[in-house]
Amino acid sequence: MNDEIVIREPLTLLLGRSEFSLYERRLYWNILKALKGEQTFDVKSYRVEDRQFRIHYSDVFVGENSHAQTNVILKILDKATSRKIKIFDQDKGKYTFIVPIPYIHYEAHKGYFDIVVNAMVFPYFIDLSKGYSQYELSAAVSLSSEYSQVLFPRLTRFIDTGLWRVEVTELKEVMNAKKYTRYSNFKQMVLSNAISEINRKTYLDISITEQKEGRSVKWLNFIIRRKGKVSPKAVYYELVNKDLQKASDLSFAEKQKKGAEYLYNYQFTDSQKKTILTNEQYLNEFIRLDSMVTHGAVTVATTPTRYIAGILFKVPSGPKPKKEVPPKNP
Repeated sequence: MNDEIVIREPLTLLLGRSEFSLYERRLYWNILKALKGEQTFDVKSYRVEDRQFRIHYSDVFVGENSHAQTNVILKILDKATSRKIKIFDQDKGKYTFIVPIPYIHYEAHKGYFDIVVNAMVFPYFIDLSKGYSQYELSAAVSLSSEYSQVLFPRLTRFIDTGLWRVEVTELKEVMNAKKYTRYSNFKQMVLSNAISEINRKTYLDISITEQKEGRSVKWLNFIIRRKGKVSPKAVYYELVNKDLQKASDLSFAEKQKKGAEYLYNYQFTDSQKKTILTNEQYLNEFIRLDSMVTHGAVTVATTPTRYIAGILFKVPSGPKPKKEVPPKNP
């Protein structure tokens, strides 16, 4: 990433929920910057205690007038000390709520925010053992929309694979946009604007395709490229997404006809074929997997039939497509 300052956000924090506003998230990113040298894969040996950080005004009000209104500063001071980070481990029934900043102080003539960070949050800030997303700090702080700020680190997580596939309902929750119940409103008011800003201001080039279930858009496929560099995987996923876009415009009957044609290339049992062709959820997932196999977007260790059947029929209640998980960084 050239000579740019790169920060690493542990996945526990990235996949959790935070209440940060625009300026508060910039404070958070600068704390991650300060802690980069202390981040570790062995958090057990780390000494935990409250820590103080000093962050300059210009790192928070990026590209803005050197004198912010007093009410803006006061709002940051007020809200920063009440914001929570929420970490849920539903499999283990563990739910953690932490107020990471119990103290913040600012003096206009000095131009610094002095911040104390709660010792209880430090293990989450420095623990890289569960994976992390890394991105250029200058790109992150250039974003002026809270929606863009939330989306950008999640996209950089998948820059190596070139694809992030996410369900619309999950994305709305992640972006704190559940109030937009209709997808068309969510797309117009939130998603399109966020992608446009990320494409305009950062080193990412993002495009999306939509995948329907019935008449509703169920899944979004983000194609993620680094400007000036094309990943081979991204090329394959581009072809897959063109197939999915075409399929999403078909009626169920038309999909069944296509699915029947594709099934000639596989050795499924009659019962499996019937399930695929009569259940739209299975049919949509089969069409997606067939396209990935056909275009080489996945590595098939056994046979295409076994690979697809292992995903489609592994869970009795129906197919649950795997989320793309990038390899852990060394």
